[in-house]
Amino acid sequence: LAIDGMTCAACAGGVERALRTAKGVTSASVSLIPEGVAVVDYDPEHTGARTLIDAVEEIGFGASVYRGGGDERAKSNREQSKYREDLKVSIALTAPIVLTNLMLERIWSPKVMRGLSFWVFVKCALATRVQFGVGMRFHRGALNSLKRGASNMDVLVSLSTNVAYGVSVFSMLYCLFFGSMFARDYFDTSAMLITFILIGKYLETSARGKTSAAVTKLLELTPRNATLLRPTKDDAEFSEKIIATELIHVGDLLKVFPGARVPADGVVVRGEAFIDESMVSGETMPVTRKVGARVIGGTINEGNTFVIRAEKVGADSTLHQIVHLVENAQLVKAPIQAFADRISNIFVPAVVVLASITFLSWLIAGWVNSFPTVWVPTNENKTLFAMMFGISVLVTACPCALGLATPTAIMVGTSVAATSGILVKGADALERAGALDVVVFDKTGTLTTGSPTVTAFIASQVETLDQIISLVVCVEKDSEHPIAKAVRDYARRQSPSEIPSNLKSDVQNIPGQGVCCVVNGKSVALGNEKMMQERNMRQLSEEISKFVTEHEESGKTVVYVGVQGVVEGAFAVSDELKSDARETVTALRERGIESIMVTGDNLKTARAIARACGIEIIHAEASPTDKVNIIKELQSKRSPRAKDEFKPTSVAMVGDGVNDAPSLASADVGMAIGAGTDIAIEAADFVLMHADLYTVVRAIDIAQKTFRQIRQNYVWALGYNAVTLPLAAGAFYPSIKVSPWLASILMASSSISVVLASLSL
Repeated sequence: LAIDGMTCAACAGGVERALRTAKGVTSASVSLIPEGVAVVDYDPEHTGARTLIDAVEEIGFGASVYRGGGDERAKSNREQSKYREDLKVSIALTAPIVLTNLMLERIWSPKVMRGLSFWVFVKCALATRVQFGVGMRFHRGALNSLKRGASNMDVLVSLSTNVAYGVSVFSMLYCLFFGSMFARDYFDTSAMLITFILIGKYLETSARGKTSAAVTKLLELTPRNATLLRPTKDDAEFSEKIIATELIHVGDLLKVFPGARVPADGVVVRGEAFIDESMVSGETMPVTRKVGARVIGGTINEGNTFVIRAEKVGADSTLHQIVHLVENAQLVKAPIQAFADRISNIFVPAVVVLASITFLSWLIAGWVNSFPTVWVPTNENKTLFAMMFGISVLVTACPCALGLATPTAIMVGTSVAATSGILVKGADALERAGALDVVVFDKTGTLTTGSPTVTAFIASQVETLDQIISLVVCVEKDSEHPIAKAVRDYARRQSPSEIPSNLKSDVQNIPGQGVCCVVNGKSVALGNEKMMQERNMRQLSEEISKFVTEHEESGKTVVYVGVQGVVEGAFAVSDELKSDARETVTALRERGIESIMVTGDNLKTARAIARACGIEIIHAEASPTDKVNIIKELQSKRSPRAKDEFKPTSVAMVGDGVNDAPSLASADVGMAIGAGTDIAIEAADFVLMHADLYTVVRAIDIAQKTFRQIRQNYVWALGYNAVTLPLAAGAFYPSIKVSPWLASILMASSSISVVLASLSL
């Protein structure tokens, strides 16, 4: 739901409570950023959107079904525009009041009624317009808040300005009835309070708008127009037509000129593309895309003209999916936000009590003459003198900074991550990634390039070589596993003939081991050593045994071919280690994070790969179930970062394949390499758009810096109140004086500084 009318964390807490108490709601989370959004889980058998919207409207806020980032950005622009217009009016009305106090009353001050100056009526008229015109938003918000038995920032603003305005009006009426002023008027105070608070709100909304700038820039990458190729009547040639990108259909042929942006996701059908994909993957070097290769909409053509066939358009495009993922992540509350929510629930009542104590303390001190009478201004009495301290406390206190501390940093952090090719699925995942102890790496496609090739093949008998290769092609014909593809492609190049698929039956894919089936009446098993042993094929010929030892010790994977219960051959498969694997492991170690490798491959090959990239702990021949159990065992141990209390080890899993999905889901943080499978990406918390392994380190760095910033924001927000409230209460008076208008500047600056600090990310 999109929520209208929220001004601070206390408002968000009120909406959250109203939604949670609604019948059928299982959970509700409300965030001020971006522009007031509630995420509600509910049972459709008991409630629905209309009921939930009614629950929000009953407590004085507006609500509608959330339509996505575009509507929210438009709403943010409208809110900013409204604050700007209100601010213009407020300044235009407040400036003459201040000018009158400073100059005009001293130059010329005619009495027009019972001793009241002409300027008092002018100030009253101007201040009334400020108080109940542009300031009405605060009074309305305060009234709605009090109706639901809660309190928010509007209560503090409304209470303080109404006290100053009310005393001024009372003083005027007192003069009209009794012929002398009760005290000086405070029309300047009430008007300046509202003006400075509006300045703060306008600057705050402007800064908050910048927190989503990275996401907005992503959406703006799609070009406005595209060049459509349409066949002529004889289909021999194509005519060109410029169309809006919104009008592109799936299957359209689109021409991309040098220096232009690709208008849609598609496949290259003519020419060779040289593409700058830095906006999606974070990769600074352009990449080559030949005929049949996929390109992403919004990327830049750095080479010659080429033609693509559109495959994904509109909301299905990669850019829109990235933005959708980032926006969803920003809607999920981080656990650390609960700290601010607890404080916000009691903040405003506590401030009102503190302001009342401050007022009474100064009032009693005045009655018993505990401070010099010279402290009281000549045109005030001790009661009004005490009242000014109470107003300063009300205005200085700021719950907004607390409410903005987490969501602004999360929004900036996830946006920065997106522009670096890192997609985060939730703020909770970002928080967990900032406190990792161990990163577990899969081998194939993660530490290695995932493009294995067969470097050697051996058969126990030379005369059976062609027969074995033909069996391998048939067995692996439909497999998508990278090693299976490598073996199949090699076998096809060597095979003189191919066995028909209809002669294959009883196919069994065994995760982490291989595949077995019956081909033309013969039982065939293709897989690792564990698979052979479980099928009692432990005996190897001398030639195959020597072949296995030689290649496994050099880091290659050996795939055995078993026929009719006997190992008849073996393939040596090489998968090159990624160039940045060692650098990644070293960088993690420098950050106090241990690296572990788990693989379905044999121990000798695993050791060779681990040695090359600097990993010391290895778990080889692990099935998908074994990987899950290894992660759970790690999680059950005490974290090396824990001090006194027991804290479980926080584990991240980095993988790319279908067999990695269970372990990605069971880890505290799952990271899927973007070139991996859809299932792995679905199970992960982080999607690394680029195959560059060092992106893992970047993701952890962004998470750590984001939550370091959140903690700094909390220190600032709490420290601000801890320092300014005693000053506003007059603890150091008269050495340090905090008048109400100065207090309003301090309050505004606290929120703005938190947003600007988050933007520093």
